[in-house]
Amino acid sequence: MGRAALAIKYQELREVAENCADKLQRLEDSMHRWSPHCALGWLQAELEEAEQEAEEQMEQLLLGEQSLEAFLPAFQRGRALAHLRRTQAEKLQELLRRRERSAQPAPSAAADPPKPFPAAAVLPTGASRGPPAVPRSLPPLDSRPVPPLKGSPGCPLGPAPLLSPRPSQPEPPHR
Repeated sequence: MGRAALAIKYQELREVAENCADKLQRLEDSMHRWSPHCALGWLQAELEEAEQEAEEQMEQLLLGEQSLEAFLPAFQRGRALAHLRRTQAEKLQELLRRRERSAQPAPSAAADPPKPFPAAAVLPTGASRGPPAVPRSLPPLDSRPVPPLKGSPGCPLGPAPLLSPRPSQPEPPHR
């Protein structure tokens, strides 16, 4: 009776292990699909497509296949979309570069401990030799760690939403 119960438990263990392996594979696939590098590739592909469409519209206008009245709004929308995608791709590239830099330890910040304020920089009142040279006690901005994105590490909440070229609220009139 005990051996039969043990055999059943081993069978359940195998099923749970298979389910776990399947779920891990799906998780790895989705993490790869939604990685920042993948989103950057997607943005760059969409940028190329938007620029190609704008080129095709210009060709149609130059060949006389499209009127100027129909060309202008469509071309303006396409160029605005291409501009937004280019800007988003550049920002994402910058973010990825910052992440890569923050992942590498900064040797200059770790090797140079903060120095105390030099005693020679304190002058008696009335003495004017210019501003004293004060050593920096903070590391440069590039060496500070970048806070992680929301969501699990390496897997943001998906690609950044594409922004509309129109503001949500009209600007107030200028005086």
